[in-house]
Amino acid sequence: MSSFHAADGALLSFAECGPRGGIPLVLVHGWLADATVWEPLVEALGERHRTIAVDLRGFGASNGAQGAFSIESFSNDLADLIAAIDLDPVVVVGHSMGAAVAQRFAIDHPEAVEGLVLIAAVPASGVAFPPKIEAMFRAAASDKVVAARWLDGLAYGEWTPELSAVLHAAAARANHAAAAQSLEAWLHADFAAEAATIETPTLVIAPSADRPMTPDFLRKNVADVITDSRFVVLDKAGHYATVERPTEISALIDHFVESL
Repeated sequence: MSSFHAADGALLSFAECGPRGGIPLVLVHGWLADATVWEPLVEALGERHRTIAVDLRGFGASNGAQGAFSIESFSNDLADLIAAIDLDPVVVVGHSMGAAVAQRFAIDHPEAVEGLVLIAAVPASGVAFPPKIEAMFRAAASDKVVAARWLDGLAYGEWTPELSAVLHAAAARANHAAAAQSLEAWLHADFAAEAATIETPTLVIAPSADRPMTPDFLRKNVADVITDSRFVVLDKAGHYATVERPTEISALIDHFVESL
C-alpha cells in the first residue's frame, strides 16, 4: 500500500498495480469495504491497465483518518489523490456507494474524468429502504456479525471461503464512525439534478440478481439520469459482481476504455 495526504492533512492509502501509460483506472469501493475487494478485478485486468484502488477515508488502511465521512468529502479526497500522484485524466470505476462518489467527482471535477464505470451503483438520489432494512444497515455499521450476515446474503450463489474472508475482513476494518456517517450519506443522497448534468461517457453495469437495486431500478435512477450513458445487465451476478464476475467486468471495462 502507498499513501498520500488529503487537503486537511489526513493520511489516506491506496494500492497501485499495472503499467504506466494509457488512462489510469481509479477504483472506488462501496460501503463497509476497502481496496482489497478489488483484487479479483485487478487480477482480471492484468497488465492492460494501471489501477489505483483507494481506501476511502475511514476504511481499510485509511481507517484512522478523521473528518467528515460524506459523499462530498470522499470526492474531495479523490481529487487530492489524483493531484498527489498526477493521474489526470482518469476513468473512475465505482461500486455501490463508490459509484455515488464517482458521480459526485464527475460533477465536481469534470475536467479530470475521461469516463465513469458505475457497478451496482447507489444513485445520486439515494436509496429508500423500508425502516427494518435501514435498521439492519445501521446495526451492521458497528456489529461484525450483522455485517457478515448481510455480506453473505449479497452473493449470487455462495461465496468461496476465501472471498467471504476478504469481504468480512474489509468490513471489520471500517471505522465505526465512518461506517455510520457514510451510511446516512448514501442512503439520503440528494444530488440527482446535478447528476443529470454529467456529460462524461458513462457505463452502468447492473447485476441481474441484485436486490432491491434491480436492473430496472438502476436503469431508472442511474442510467436514465446520466445523458447518453451505456447500460449493461450482467447475468448471474449479485451486488458484489466485482468479485463474482471479474472476468466479464474486465472485458466490459476494456471495451469501454477502448471507445473513449
